[in-house]
Amino acid sequence: MKILTLALTTAGCLAIAGAAWAGAWSQPEGSYYAKLAVSRFAATADFDSDSNKLDKLGNGRLTDLSVTTYLEYGLRERLTLVASFPFKRLEDERTFTTGIGNKRDTNFGDLDLRLRYQWWDTPIVAAVAGGVRLPLTYEVGEQSNVPLGTGRWAQEIRLLAGRSLYPFPGYLTGDLGWRHRSGRFSDELFYSLEAGASRKRVLLKATVAAIHTLGTCGALTQAGLIGDQDVLKVSPGLIYRATERLELSLEAFHIAAGCNTTAGTTWSLGAALTRCPSFPADAVEVFPGPNLHAVPGEHRGAATPSSRLRANSR
Repeated sequence: MKILTLALTTAGCLAIAGAAWAGAWSQPEGSYYAKLAVSRFAATADFDSDSNKLDKLGNGRLTDLSVTTYLEYGLRERLTLVASFPFKRLEDERTFTTGIGNKRDTNFGDLDLRLRYQWWDTPIVAAVAGGVRLPLTYEVGEQSNVPLGTGRWAQEIRLLAGRSLYPFPGYLTGDLGWRHRSGRFSDELFYSLEAGASRKRVLLKATVAAIHTLGTCGALTQAGLIGDQDVLKVSPGLIYRATERLELSLEAFHIAAGCNTTAGTTWSLGAALTRCPSFPADAVEVFPGPNLHAVPGEHRGAATPSSRLRANSR
C-alpha cells in the first residue's frame, strides 16, 4: 500500500511522460514534460458535407510537414501549465487541363495554452482544464487555399478522467469538452478515449478522438482544413523509454470519418524529455501522458502516453 500511495503521488512525473491532451494526471510541482515531434500528413481525398469520401478535385494532393513543440510544467502539486504550437509547411497541388496548380504556406500555426487542475486521485483520477487557442504569425482569409488555422481565437473547457489498471501494466483515460470559437466559426464538442499497456521499456496505446460541430457542415472549402467540421480519428502509437528521462515515439493519426474535412493519415516521430524533482524507484505502474495532436489544419491530434513508474530508494 505504501508503494502504491507513493506511485500515485508521483504519478505526474512519469505518468505524464508521454493521452488525450495529457490525460487527467498532473505534473508534480517543478517537474516537466517537453516533447518535439516531426509529423507528415498526406491526403488525396476529402469528406464532403454529407460525409461521403471523394477524391480531391484535379487529382489533388495535400501534404503537411510540421514540427510541433509540446510542454507541460507543474506550477503547483495539482496545477499544470500546458502549451503547444506547431511550425507547419502546407502544400496543395492540383492538376488541370490548363496546367498544375500549387498553393503552399509556411509559418507557425496556433498557440494552445491551458491550465489543468487535478481534483481527485483515487481510485479514478479526475481533472478539469481550461484554455485558449491563439493564432500566431500566419495570415488567413476566406480565399486562403492552405490556411494554417482559422486566424481567430478560441476558448475551451474539458473534463478528464483516467485510471491505472494496476497490477496489470495498463491504463485508461479520456476527456470530454466544449470549445467556443470566435468569428464565423461554430462551437464544437470533442472527446477522446485512450487505452495503453506496457512491457519493460515499450508502451503500446490506441486512441479514438472526435470533434463534432454545433453548426452545420457546409460545402468543402479551403482544402478541408478549417470551418465547421466533424472529425473522427483513430491513433495507434508506440513509445520506447530509452532512459529515465528520454522517450521516443512513433504514432499514426488516421482521419477515419467526418464531414467538411480532408481525409488522410499523419505519421509522427517524437522525442520527449521528462524531469521529476525527486522520486523513489521500484514499484511499477503505468499511467498515461500527453497527447500531441498532429493533423493538418485546425484539428490535429495524437497521443503519447508514458511508461512506468519505477521506485526503490532515493
